[in-house]
Amino acid sequence: MRSVRIALAAAGLLLAAGLVQPRGALHAQEAPAGKATYDRWCAGCHGADGAGAGPGAGAMLPRPRNFTTGRYQIRSTPSGALPTDEDILAVILDGMPGTAMPGWRDRFSDDELRDLVAHLKTFSPFFESQPAPEPLPIASAPSASEEALAEGREFYEKIECNKCHGPAGRGNGPSAPTLEDDDDLPVRAADLTENWLFNGGGSVEEIH
Repeated sequence: MRSVRIALAAAGLLLAAGLVQPRGALHAQEAPAGKATYDRWCAGCHGADGAGAGPGAGAMLPRPRNFTTGRYQIRSTPSGALPTDEDILAVILDGMPGTAMPGWRDRFSDDELRDLVAHLKTFSPFFESQPAPEPLPIASAPSASEEALAEGREFYEKIECNKCHGPAGRGNGPSAPTLEDDDDLPVRAADLTENWLFNGGGSVEEIH
């Protein structure tokens, strides 16, 4: 099953890399700053309109981000808030491990990155209608101890993490096959034993 997912993701990335251009896309020399980069490298997955339904999207699980909603999974801001520019940039640079979204750290210049972030924000009206988002102050990550681990195990069961992630954290809980995102599209429960595939990073600090 994993090999099938990898093959499908690879096919989607070929589409994202510009081998298949979305219908009606402008040539790079005709497009404004940010849009030209987006059309070439992003629209194959996220769609020309940013709605997450590009030509390669159907081969991906989870599906590409729908930028029109203003909802971003990885961010430093409160629940339900918009991401900061730095949050958006971090995902572009580092990608989303465990998904088909690669990192583009060595692909774009600083100017291209700035313009791309600005263009992504044009897909959702919330970036203009809401105040600029502010990151939350976050304390240092806690250290591990036998007492903390015991408390964590108890809390894991209490808030029913096991229903999706399973008793051993392998993403095989009884509710895992039924999971859907806000757009009613299927998503996987993370295998917590594979921290290198965590979307927002697998270090203690990143998880915290």
